[in-house]
Amino acid sequence: MLIKADEYPFHQIAESFAAVHTSDKHWNDGHYICLCDMDGNVSLVSTLRLYQNTNVLDGFVCIRHEGMQHNIRVSRQLRPDFEYRVGPLRIELLEPMKSIRLVLEPNEFGIACDIVCHTVGRPYHGPLSTNRIDGWLLMERMTYEVAGRAEGWIDVAGKRFELTPERSGVFRNHSWGILRGRGGPPMHASPQPRVERPIGLRNWVLYTMPDHTGFYEFIEDADGNKWSGAIANVDGSWNKMTGEILHEDREVFVTDVDHDLTFYDGSSRISGGSIAIHDSEGVTREFEIEDMGWVYCHGGGYFGGFNDRLGQGAYRGEYHEEGEVWDCTHPTKIIDGDGNEVDDFPTVLAESFVLLKSGDQVGSAHFECAAFGPVPKYGLTGKGGG
Repeated sequence: MLIKADEYPFHQIAESFAAVHTSDKHWNDGHYICLCDMDGNVSLVSTLRLYQNTNVLDGFVCIRHEGMQHNIRVSRQLRPDFEYRVGPLRIELLEPMKSIRLVLEPNEFGIACDIVCHTVGRPYHGPLSTNRIDGWLLMERMTYEVAGRAEGWIDVAGKRFELTPERSGVFRNHSWGILRGRGGPPMHASPQPRVERPIGLRNWVLYTMPDHTGFYEFIEDADGNKWSGAIANVDGSWNKMTGEILHEDREVFVTDVDHDLTFYDGSSRISGGSIAIHDSEGVTREFEIEDMGWVYCHGGGYFGGFNDRLGQGAYRGEYHEEGEVWDCTHPTKIIDGDGNEVDDFPTVLAESFVLLKSGDQVGSAHFECAAFGPVPKYGLTGKGGG
């Protein structure tokens, strides 16, 4: 079938854009958007993603306000409608790499938004990440990261919050490729082999300051070595840390990051601290960190987060919608609407939002931090959220 994208002369396989080059069910393509206001009133995580080989498009919006996380998850049959929307949720690509619009129309779960995400600085283009175990392709994925500012509004808990470029931060990526865990469970296949990531403290940080943006990611082991937590090689080994300072006219490599972080109750939830980012031009940028809360992307369907526990990209009919509200004020416990603790919750990972201060400049960051195994430096165990 032909879709609107086929009018453009950008094809790379002898098929229309309704098809991809592989029949692997775990192929997926979509945008992941995180944003916050710098007053700490609201933070938001959202995605909209195509699964061409399961014929599904799904997405979510999770909004945190005053410690409560409001979730909506939506899914539909992809074909024949290739429009980038599902139910009340849509993304509009206004100017590629410059601005996109995220819209969640009013719905029964009581949250909504209409936000234009403006890019500041150049995108970070990560290398291809490929992982095979005994010849079995588990991951083949490309990603770019973009930081910037937001303009628009968010409705939550009966209130409307206006977002302005001066007092907001946007942190988003676009990824595509094969990734196990998306596209539904692998039916009639043996259990997936365990991917041996480096053990240590994971940092995935995308930030916005008045004069630049930046990105870095690593897993720091007990010896202080910083390994990439995302860039795997075909032989199963991992690259060193990656990162760039992103200016309007150039990118500058991040060579190292020093950090002195504090955590809530021995968990992986950041409460404060400081970081120093060193770059290849010999510049060191120092920042103080203030916590503005966290969002669990499990509320959007990650880690089997849909009610049916099938995860993202599984077929749920022509249209499906679900959601709930959680109390996430505790750093490791999530309380549902009935006052019960949510069981078997993957609390090690969360999307934290922090305020950054450097001299008289103030910015914000999406600061994903988690202990994968023990981290003696901070007394973290990597279990139960810590």
